Amino acid sequence: MIGRMPVFMSVVLGLVLTMGCEVKREIHLTTVNVRASAIYCLFDPSCTVTATDSLTTPIPMSAGGTSFLHSRTFVGKSGTPASGLYGYEYQIDLSKAVETMVDVKGVATKNLSCLESVTLEFGSFIDHLDYNGDGKAGDVLYVVTGDGPGRIGLGSVHKWSNRIIVNFDSLLCVGGSSHQGDSTYFFGLVSAQPPTSVAASIKETVGLASESPKLKKERRHDVLVRVPQTGTASEPDRPGSP
Repeated sequence: MIGRMPVFMSVVLGLVLTMGCEVKREIHLTTVNVRASAIYCLFDPSCTVTATDSLTTPIPMSAGGTSFLHSRTFVGKSGTPASGLYGYEYQIDLSKAVETMVDVKGVATKNLSCLESVTLEFGSFIDHLDYNGDGKAGDVLYVVTGDGPGRIGLGSVHKWSNRIIVNFDSLLCVGGSSHQGDSTYFFGLVSAQPPTSVAASIKETVGLASESPKLKKERRHDVLVRVPQTGTASEPDRPGSP
């Protein structure tokens, strides 16, 4: 029994160290709300930007109509605080997505679809800029809540290894007969790396409108977005490229 103690202690110590390393890999990212002009002035003296690369990908939700994930990239002009850096912005648009009706024991019942979060394989990002103009550098992720489209903001945001998990501050739901579907504000990060395409993971909850949230089903959808390249690998071809 005594001879087994060192082995047992080694296993326990190994588990503790492993768990400690895993915990340290998860980082909470702060977000700042900005007006469009505040962020774009960092990239262009005119305080407007033109996307140099963009991608709009349909989301295969359990709903009628259409839903999209927009991603776009722009580059900081010479002489600006973001000179040579790449801005990456994202928006989820459910404005043209609509709820469906299902038959429940002979009664037409609303089947409601909503989105909870999106996970991006983002890699390295810049954290030395002042996005909201409060005089404090170090902002990581911004949300364009002024002078831009959308109405749903961001809740908690976490970085786990190279993945950034973005939770919305409320459910992002499709529209109905009397109202339009939701859309997020544009939100973004900045990187020194040029863009490539990867699959983002979007979490959907779907179920009858009258059901308890605990009874609703969860589904995940992989959709292409633009993110910074990692390493020195060449950029893969975009969908539809010859």
